[in-house]
Amino acid sequence: MGEIMALERQHWPELYRLMVARRFPAVPPKFAEAEPMFGAAKLFGLLDGSELKAGFVFGAPDEGIAHFDVVCSQQTQGLWATPEVLRRLFALAFGELGLRCVWVQPHGKRALRAALQAGFLAVTPLDGLAPVLAMTPHLLPPKFKLKEEKNDGKFV
Repeated sequence: MGEIMALERQHWPELYRLMVARRFPAVPPKFAEAEPMFGAAKLFGLLDGSELKAGFVFGAPDEGIAHFDVVCSQQTQGLWATPEVLRRLFALAFGELGLRCVWVQPHGKRALRAALQAGFLAVTPLDGLAPVLAMTPHLLPPKFKLKEEKNDGKFV
């Protein structure tokens, strides 16, 4: 489907349009008001050529903890969530970004089910309006861990 890359400023309007189209919570009414939020966050995208298929937002970290959001077009909903893409996202979060925890607040039963299937654990009641789930490197399911090379050249 594509490759995950850091989103350059040129992709920010496209990410904003996706957020508005998908009725993302707490999205400012004007792009100019969203720019500071985008500047403070770590933004990545699943790109197919130059087309943004899904956007991944790691909020500004606070003591190694960050909110994680995913936004995608109606056509790519659920299709982006392959083990390979999730493995790369967790590697970004816990490796390159150095986070110790990411949390999500899925909206809707499908999103909640997907987060639970990916290994996120509930930290608030699941029957609430917007439950909070968290992931740490230690909770990461083995299928989403990157293989590490040992000193002898073998992978674990």
